[in-house]
Amino acid sequence: MLLRDQRDQQDDPNGEERARAYLLKLLAHRPRSRAEAWERLQKKGFSAEVITAVIGQAEQKNWLNDALFARLWVEDRLLRQPKSRRALQRELSAKGLEAEPIQQALARAKIDEEALAEGLARERASRYGRLDPQKRERRLIGLLRRRGFSSSVIHRVLEKLSQNL
Repeated sequence: MLLRDQRDQQDDPNGEERARAYLLKLLAHRPRSRAEAWERLQKKGFSAEVITAVIGQAEQKNWLNDALFARLWVEDRLLRQPKSRRALQRELSAKGLEAEPIQQALARAKIDEEALAEGLARERASRYGRLDPQKRERRLIGLLRRRGFSSSVIHRVLEKLSQNL
């Protein structure tokens, strides 16, 4: 083990190759934001110079692209786990993205929050069919709040649902 580490350090004295290999491993799992990649490489113990060089190369090759990452994140969330515009914005900010790529991704998605909330509530209401109406409503309100929908959207959706149930 020691010999292999010594050989690796001789072949790659500053660790750039190892950092690049680690970044590619991360990107094979899922797309990453620039900030996420930086954080993961830093946690792995690479120097700031190495991280800057590797991330710069990855951006040149379009392996790291915050605008594309934001767009893919929003599209995936809307398909798999619908959330409000505000919740998506919070998630992307937590991923270290700047405001501009976030706003572009959200604008491109053309999110109809009421339709999203209604679809989610209808799907869940069918699961809660045997519950008493008050309990079903409390659960739907909780679900929609956790997904970031505003009180006004929740109220309108529940009105529609109550008319159809």
